[in-house]
Amino acid sequence: MNVFILEDEWIEQRYLDQTLRKIQTELGIPDLNINSFTEVNKLLSSLPDPSVDNVFLLDIEISGNKKAGLQASQQIRQHDPFATIIFITVHDEFLPTTYKFKSAALDFIAKDRDNIPTQLKDDLALITQRNHQHTGQKLVLKTGAGYLKEALDNIYYFEPNPANSHQSMLYTTDNQVITINATLNELEKTFPVLFRTHRHYLINPLKVVSINLQHHVLYLKNNDQAYPFSRLRPKAILTRLKENEQSLKII
Repeated sequence: MNVFILEDEWIEQRYLDQTLRKIQTELGIPDLNINSFTEVNKLLSSLPDPSVDNVFLLDIEISGNKKAGLQASQQIRQHDPFATIIFITVHDEFLPTTYKFKSAALDFIAKDRDNIPTQLKDDLALITQRNHQHTGQKLVLKTGAGYLKEALDNIYYFEPNPANSHQSMLYTTDNQVITINATLNELEKTFPVLFRTHRHYLINPLKVVSINLQHHVLYLKNNDQAYPFSRLRPKAILTRLKENEQSLKII
């Protein structure tokens, strides 16, 4: 989980950091990366790639601007449709205003109440539970038009784009072919759920239904095409499929 704090008071930043570390221990969150910012521009210039693992804790008033956090949330949401946004502020009168900025915030926590640890813990527990339920089920992929959130169950495989060495082509179960702004190497590193069977193929191993060890090809569910795999990879392929505990026919 990646947490980005926008707070111009150093004491408040430290308090939130300590509170988050305590919550991490209580909830057993394995990885928690905390990044703190005192200026909106610095936060916006450091936005990560869109992900359900991104959480933004925003104070509404920054450097005297009583709507700075709201304005920042609008830009964050435009950049990252999957992130979670939480407001923490003394200006609870701005709660109705948050809806006008269409930031789709998860929560609005008032600083002047002694409930920040409790509410923040509840929020992070909800985020952790939600992400755990969807782990490995959806891939966030960059396209020329922005970002695509594709269900793993709808993915067959990726192959290089012959027209652009920096791109790949995604082939889906509903017969779509989508250009992705990433190489096979980048996709393999980012999404370990996928498997590199050949230098030209990065497959969804959950779709493999049979494998021919003699001819070094495999077949995907509801797909008659034979896909080659490297002669050096049969053991690795069988190991991965065994880990998935899926039904498999070996020819």
